Amino acid sequence: MSRLKNILSIAGALVVFATVYIVDVVRHTVSVDLEGLLYLREGAIAGAFFLLYLFMRGARAGRSSGIPKSIGKLLLYSVLVLLTGSLVVFFGPSSVDGAEIQTPYFAIVNLLSVLFGVTLGLFSINTLLTIKDLLLHKRRKGTKRNFVVYLVLLFAASAVSLPAISREMAIGSTLLFAASVLMIVLNSFKQNWIVYLSRREKLYSIGYSALLFLSFIALNLLDTQSPVDQVISSFHYPLKTFAQLNAIFGAVYFGMAFISTLFHLPTAEVYERKQSELTSLHNLSRLVTQVFDFSDLVNTVTAMTLEVVGAKSAWLELIKEPGTNGQVSMDIVSNRNISHEMIEVITADRDSSLRRLVLESKRALLIDDTANDRRTKHIRKHGVSIGSLLSVPLISHGEPIGFLHATKDFEFGFDQDDIDVMTTFADHVTIAIENSKLIEKSLKRERYQQEIMVAQQMQKRLLPQRLPQYDCLQIAAVSEPSMEVGGDYYDFVKLDGDRLGVVVGDVSGKGVSAAFYMAEVKGIFQSISKLCSSPRELMLRSNQSLTESLERKAFISLLYGIIDMPRATLTVARAGHCPMIYISGPDARMIRPSGIGLGLTNDRRFEDATEETTLDLQKDDICIFYTDGINESRDHTGEEFGFERLVQVALGSRLRSAEEIKQTILTEIRNYTGGSSYGDDMTLVVMKWLGRLEA
Repeated sequence: MSRLKNILSIAGALVVFATVYIVDVVRHTVSVDLEGLLYLREGAIAGAFFLLYLFMRGARAGRSSGIPKSIGKLLLYSVLVLLTGSLVVFFGPSSVDGAEIQTPYFAIVNLLSVLFGVTLGLFSINTLLTIKDLLLHKRRKGTKRNFVVYLVLLFAASAVSLPAISREMAIGSTLLFAASVLMIVLNSFKQNWIVYLSRREKLYSIGYSALLFLSFIALNLLDTQSPVDQVISSFHYPLKTFAQLNAIFGAVYFGMAFISTLFHLPTAEVYERKQSELTSLHNLSRLVTQVFDFSDLVNTVTAMTLEVVGAKSAWLELIKEPGTNGQVSMDIVSNRNISHEMIEVITADRDSSLRRLVLESKRALLIDDTANDRRTKHIRKHGVSIGSLLSVPLISHGEPIGFLHATKDFEFGFDQDDIDVMTTFADHVTIAIENSKLIEKSLKRERYQQEIMVAQQMQKRLLPQRLPQYDCLQIAAVSEPSMEVGGDYYDFVKLDGDRLGVVVGDVSGKGVSAAFYMAEVKGIFQSISKLCSSPRELMLRSNQSLTESLERKAFISLLYGIIDMPRATLTVARAGHCPMIYISGPDARMIRPSGIGLGLTNDRRFEDATEETTLDLQKDDICIFYTDGINESRDHTGEEFGFERLVQVALGSRLRSAEEIKQTILTEIRNYTGGSSYGDDMTLVVMKWLGRLEA
């Protein structure tokens, strides 16, 4: 839609200019008095210029070319107008409307008049738009209002320049012209755009402004030449005033711009430096959230330090250990344009150690003349050529975590602005480093969590994936670690002669180390259980295998039983584990064959202490194997669930299936603890004897 508007604007303006040209030629040829259509003709030309203004304003919208570049384009347009005006002076007649001009020649002269008038009008509009953009750059309150006042006076002065109106309002026309010039001077003081130019842009602007000033002066002089004045007047009366006032505006504005830019030139370096500081701080702020790699971060910090204060060299060091007696252990994590050997010479740990001075004051340290300062005179002996040095501490939560240093090869190279900027920069660096460390820790923690999850899944695979199925026996089992992985273990093994081995174990401690020992127990149990004819024999062999591999303070408690299906018996051996709960009818008792934990000793004491007990099973008898995570579960007051509650819950649900008994016990424990996590790994195996297995 915007493109269509531009095409219609240009097409409408061209149609108007062509029509005006044809009407002027016809009027000269037939000598018809068309005085009454004069205002219609002038209005049509004004409308055509308005269409061109709309097109030019739309073409400029959204295009952000630099200020020197837009001024340079205006200079090229002014040269084009001056060349066109020179052609008019050279080829134009002394009287455009004179009767002595022949019709063919008049058509050529009138065409030249139209072309020059359109060119001058376009240039005046472009001048107005360019100055408007400069005026409204970093505008203040009232800037736009003053420019609008000038526009009103400009159009009013141009409108009253028509011959019929100017004869009757000669004084008014002069006053409007004078008021317009006054507003030109007032608006020309708005040169805010100059402050924000770089040194190179200021140099270009000085040259362009000077040439534009001369071009607008030349254009004003050219407009007073007789052929040019007559050509403009014959084409469009208001255009002369419009172009003249805009030429004055251009001359005054760019003349003042030349002078103002010239005076601002010495401050260009300071402005560029401030811009560099802001850019560096902005980039560092982005690093805080975007750069996760610590090495990339510290290398970028030292590179930015060179830009921020214009230093020759810079390095960043972090504290590895807390200082003792003024000495600190440092790690140079990044350096630019300086070697590690030179850094060690500069920061030599002596009575006047720079690090110690900065640590004590927690403020920036400035050495203006390193050769003559008592704190750094030692570096001259080593041939290190440094003129001035600035050291800033990195403070996190009130404590220094490192230092950022910058040097220059001449004396008094740093000023207060450098100290302020480096201090601010160091604050951002501290945040970035702390964030980088936190992200690194978070990534390590995430990797650890992933590894733990893998270990958890692997440990779950070590437990039985399917419980044994017998017509005479119901089995229900569960194991829940207090952490991601644990040291509890239960397992089943089918033995010869319709016998089933069941084991429940508990490794001392919790977490990963307990889980490793649990895996070792499983391997031992699976490998020797079928070689042992009794639970006691398995305990003895297991202790021999584990004593040499377990840590000194580690041990494993174990409860192992063998159910003989045809004989309806259960033989149990215990190695320091929780007693088995045996429920037969309404009675419940603890089965506690003597025994000490696996891995505590490998002498004869273990063999002498290890016993086994055999039970004759009756229909609906219940055997409960468990770890101490069951009975030692605590409520909010710290009181344990205890053996008595466990036995009472089991007795209360003895008529139910093994699975229901298991769920009832777990529910009671959760209700007792308030649904909180268990303080220890918890394993529960419930077996219910349904009757003798028939041969």
